Amino acid sequence: MNDKQKKFLVFRADGLSFDKIAKELKVSKPTLIQWSRIYQDDIQDLQFQDMRDLKEKYKYNKSARYEQLLKHLEKFNKAIDEADLTSATIKDLHLIKNDILLKLEQIEKRTVYTNTNLVSTCEITGKKENITLQLNEV
Repeated sequence: MNDKQKKFLVFRADGLSFDKIAKELKVSKPTLIQWSRIYQDDIQDLQFQDMRDLKEKYKYNKSARYEQLLKHLEKFNKAIDEADLTSATIKDLHLIKNDILLKLEQIEKRTVYTNTNLVSTCEITGKKENITLQLNEV
């Protein structure tokens, strides 16, 4: 692969048209179309690499989005905790309380305890106890 072909790959990966590349490299359009077929995989690899680099640069991945959402949730929770409820009606306070209790109950229902088949012995009493692990939605 010569220097013009390497430049062609970069230009095509960047989305430049054949006309613009032809003027820049002083190569005929039919030749560029032929190179495009020959080096199609290389062009796609460069495009993929560019996208991956951008994604890494801006940390736009699943864990980063999850972390960002958790930060927003923390801000909302703080604002709720600091909210002045003195002007709320008794009915509203009961609705909020019941909603919180319902959510707690839902979390508790999703919690699973599993037996590890391990036994712990108390050093003082000698009493043996099965060890269970709590597995929740996390």
